[in-house]
Amino acid sequence: MNVLDVWSGTGDVALLTREIVGPYGRVAGFDQSPGTVAFANERAASRGYSNVKFVQGDVRALPFDAEFDAIVGRVVLMYRLDPVADLRALLHYLRPGGLVVFQETDLLTGKTVPAAPVVDEVRDWMLDAFAQAGIEMEMGHKLYQTFKAAGLPAPSMEIDGFIGGVEDISPALFVNVVRMLVPQLEALGVATADEIRIDTLEQRMRADLAKTGGVMSTPLLIGAWARLPSA
Repeated sequence: MNVLDVWSGTGDVALLTREIVGPYGRVAGFDQSPGTVAFANERAASRGYSNVKFVQGDVRALPFDAEFDAIVGRVVLMYRLDPVADLRALLHYLRPGGLVVFQETDLLTGKTVPAAPVVDEVRDWMLDAFAQAGIEMEMGHKLYQTFKAAGLPAPSMEIDGFIGGVEDISPALFVNVVRMLVPQLEALGVATADEIRIDTLEQRMRADLAKTGGVMSTPLLIGAWARLPSA
């Protein structure tokens, strides 16, 4: 299969896709940042993947024809100003009958029961930052209408996520996100580095869950897939 990974960033999804298509398939990716594209190509080359290539480009002017068997994207449409128009543009690179697969999150889902003050504060930090940035926080649930508005059939859909108590992976996942967001959290006035105390945040979240006996769930990851009609 020939697969196009969209807004590839540093190439995580494309490299995972390469594991699926194997040495006889091809994976292409694109991003608008030259530095990011160069780094993604270096990652592919370091693994000996001659069939994974990344290019710099905009969704409406990529150096491809309608040559791909599948288009994939993960947690990318939530950042786009017009995801319907972007998805419609991407379909020009897909052969008839080709597969479209996206996974997006719904940031408004997930909670802690019973309430755990530290965990809930971390969740509030993230939601506040995403809201101020204008990110579509319910993109996962909106994949259905986005696919149909772009001219695709109604997609099949699936929900995934993590849920558990003090031993679960969820606190670590939250802390990884907050670690990346610290500069934005400070710039937006959401929280300071001294308030966040990133080096002890995971331990404090787990202590909070241990104290309350709480269970926390992550925001849902929602997948959708459909095929471009053959005619």
